[in-house]
Amino acid sequence: MKLLIYVPLISPRIKYIFSFIFNDILRAEIDFTINKEEFLQSTLPKMSYAEQPIGNELFFKSKHLLYEHKIIAQRIKITDFGEMKVPFSVSKSILPFDIFAASFYFLSRHEEYIYNESKNGEPYPFKDSLQYKLKLLKIPIIDNWALILKNILLKRFPDLTFGAKQFSFKPIFIRHLQKKAKNNFITNTATLIKILIDKKLHSKKDKIATIKQIINHNNDFDHVTTVNGLSLYNNHFIGQLQIPKSYIKLLKNATKSDYSMYYPDFPGFRAGTCTPFYWYDLQLEKKTQLLLHPVATTDLNLLKNKTPEALLLQMNELVSSVKLVNGNLFFLSLSNDIRPQ
Repeated sequence: MKLLIYVPLISPRIKYIFSFIFNDILRAEIDFTINKEEFLQSTLPKMSYAEQPIGNELFFKSKHLLYEHKIIAQRIKITDFGEMKVPFSVSKSILPFDIFAASFYFLSRHEEYIYNESKNGEPYPFKDSLQYKLKLLKIPIIDNWALILKNILLKRFPDLTFGAKQFSFKPIFIRHLQKKAKNNFITNTATLIKILIDKKLHSKKDKIATIKQIINHNNDFDHVTTVNGLSLYNNHFIGQLQIPKSYIKLLKNATKSDYSMYYPDFPGFRAGTCTPFYWYDLQLEKKTQLLLHPVATTDLNLLKNKTPEALLLQMNELVSSVKLVNGNLFFLSLSNDIRPQ
């Protein structure tokens, strides 16, 4: 059964973010209408996204971001939502914030366009991101919000259908580094993450003991996937991703798949999601054919942990946050023969 959504205008941004949340994350079917009478007469499950409700439907109040056609610095009001701080505060709405504007803001990396206009090619620092400031960076927050949205809809419309998803761990091994290795921190780290996912090890003590064993002994690992077509040819994106310049270059080179959406010096979800998504070009206001795989962390990033306990804590945070939403945990290997100090 489809969900009917009333909007006063079907903008490119609205089509993009609603499709991502409902089709890609929740695996549900939706239709839009701009006709109020059609909306009121419809017997389908329905909700509205506008400045004012039409009747007594599920009403999500909208901010202006998804109706804009220019890259404009946003004045973002923050509010409380449970134990979280969330952006794009609204009133008299099902939720106290505009979930769709907030999701688009994070997913499109809107703030990075504004930053790169004035910084002349400097890498975007994670501490400048709104997710970091709101303590949301280590959470695939869009996926979390999508599940909240799903629960709200199911409470009102129990017959709505949503597709099933399963958690997956996807270690990515750069092609030019592929080889069987022993005492290799890349393969060891991927193995450590598998250990956290493995239900056989329940206690923190067992996990730390296994981490120490793997770090200190030879270990063969055959679970790593080699992915062709990475955007890391010549490694020019490692720590140097510039939006939109980097992605425009990839599209000109006919690249279809990319793994550079991460912060090299902080674990988490740069675009706010653990679900692959097609890059939205804010300059052209359109969805592109470049599929971005959001990387949660890299081996070099995890190498900064000085103790097995710190490593366990950081990996536990990432694994737990992705498992909670049945998402994809992408782990990228960037080095080859690095051992922890």
